[in-house]
Amino acid sequence: MGKQPVTTPTVMIDGRILAYRRGGIPRYITGITRHLPRVAPDLPARLVINRPVDGLELPASRVRTPPHHRFEVYALGLELALMRPSLIHSPDFISPICPGIPRVVTVHDLAFLNGHSLLAPDSSRYYGQIFRAIRRADRIITVSQATAQQVIRQLGVPERRIRVIHNGVEDRFFTPASEPALEIVRREFDEAFHRQVSTGRPVVLAVGTIEPRKRHRLLIQALRCIAKDHPSLQPLLVIVGQAGWQCEPIIAEITSATGTGDVCWLPEVSDAGLQALYQLATLLALPSLDEGFGLPAAEAMAAGLPVIAAARGALPEVIGDAGVLVEEETAPAWAEAIEVLIEDAGLRAGLAARGRTRASAFRWERAAAATANVYREVLNR
Repeated sequence: MGKQPVTTPTVMIDGRILAYRRGGIPRYITGITRHLPRVAPDLPARLVINRPVDGLELPASRVRTPPHHRFEVYALGLELALMRPSLIHSPDFISPICPGIPRVVTVHDLAFLNGHSLLAPDSSRYYGQIFRAIRRADRIITVSQATAQQVIRQLGVPERRIRVIHNGVEDRFFTPASEPALEIVRREFDEAFHRQVSTGRPVVLAVGTIEPRKRHRLLIQALRCIAKDHPSLQPLLVIVGQAGWQCEPIIAEITSATGTGDVCWLPEVSDAGLQALYQLATLLALPSLDEGFGLPAAEAMAAGLPVIAAARGALPEVIGDAGVLVEEETAPAWAEAIEVLIEDAGLRAGLAARGRTRASAFRWERAAAATANVYREVLNR
């Protein structure tokens, strides 16, 4: 018999969620795939999508199975098996059933197991499949040491199967926008919001999906404390985030608070708009009950924006000594931390400098290269 032809391994990366929402996981997929062709030319990769998506950095293969479908692991598994990939990477926790094809799964956090997400029944059922998905995976990528330890403790995964690869920050956040931030805000948002951020009021920025574990209500309560005890400060809370799980009572409170002129909610913000907001804000506040990484914290630090965060989950790991960590989980404690940072320009400047240095360790190019090494490790077994 003649020699068998040498085939180049093809990595299939599940990118279906890109067509449905913004947020942490889509930003993760975009960050990795944008740099993968350059850092790993030996590993041709394709994105798996079920709807058209603009601006893809990789060639795409179409499937019919939508994300978070009840029978996704079987339906998507059948579709991918016909494509005969060398490896499947599932960046959204749950991997398809594809016997004989190596699989890599990324776990961003386990908030849905820790009671912090208050999932709807359908979502709870979907994410409950993670136990089997983890058993099927050849390697598990976690985006922080904190999440890795949760996976070991709660899912019983041996440490040898886990690879920790921190998320990255897009280059745009490290440099000022090409035009004044206020001009970007004028173009991106309505005139009323432009007027609010043009007055020189301190701006407290909160970036994250509207869901219970992000604790937007705690920030609103903290602002009420400030209004009562230090009315001259008059901070403006700007909330950036799409509606998420169990969001109705939170949105109702946000909507009520917007009537006071002290809270603004921006459900849809482009990357350019977010970059401008990081530059205009006085500080970023992240009171989350649990974060697997905390991408807004890293982006804000890259932009030179001081960060106040809860001392929970991966936030201490990501922020280090470059931000303010709040141990107490009360509105008065958060109000005090916000007040101190607003009033102390020297503290803000010091945190901004340390934050830029800290954020430089989080680059998508580095994350993509490390992810490619995981692919090679699995393929060469």
